[in-house]
Amino acid sequence: MTQKEQVIDALRKIGKKATFKEIYKKIDVSRWGKTPDASIRMYLTDKKSPIKREKDNNKTYYILDESIKNVDNTRNANDNKPLPKNKDDKNIGKNNKNGIYFICLSNAVSFPAAESLFKIGSTEDITNRMNSYSSSLPYDPVQLIDFFPVPIGIKLKEIEDELRKTLLSSNDLRINKYTGGKHKEWLQKPSCDMTDKNRRGQLVSKIRDIFNDIIKKKCT
Repeated sequence: MTQKEQVIDALRKIGKKATFKEIYKKIDVSRWGKTPDASIRMYLTDKKSPIKREKDNNKTYYILDESIKNVDNTRNANDNKPLPKNKDDKNIGKNNKNGIYFICLSNAVSFPAAESLFKIGSTEDITNRMNSYSSSLPYDPVQLIDFFPVPIGIKLKEIEDELRKTLLSSNDLRINKYTGGKHKEWLQKPSCDMTDKNRRGQLVSKIRDIFNDIIKKKCT
């Protein structure tokens, strides 16, 4: 999902009308670069976006008007700017759709163990996969934290199964299957709060290293 699409999607999920602060809080900008606020303002005020502005009680509200058609067909190169690539992407091939995703639950979800849950999954199209989460669930529970591209020709399911097996058998990581509810395919690291970006980042880095080792073995 591009940055612009994330802004539009956030506004849609809020209720199609929100202030800048409300929209900003709804978006995970951890990989947006140094000035995410400026980028969001640019997309909100872009004449090619299906977004209107109005003032009410000295507050500026942004309103999503989806009656405006063909927005995607008029996007320029900046509008379609993808998320920055991970530093290790160059080592595993030029593929930005087919791969393994790392997701966790958003701060809006509150039930026991929610903050320690994450999921590793495989997909042939990460944008469509994330959109399917948004449309199939009654709330907004998912944050895409990282995506590990898999070179074409390597079976995704094999990589996913091997990665999950390695994570669950690691004495160092101490990860286990979540068995406390409907999220049966999810994993849990009780000692790690996924809402803590630093601790979550450390976990993602370790998982990325394991993933890269698996890919190297498959490619040799």
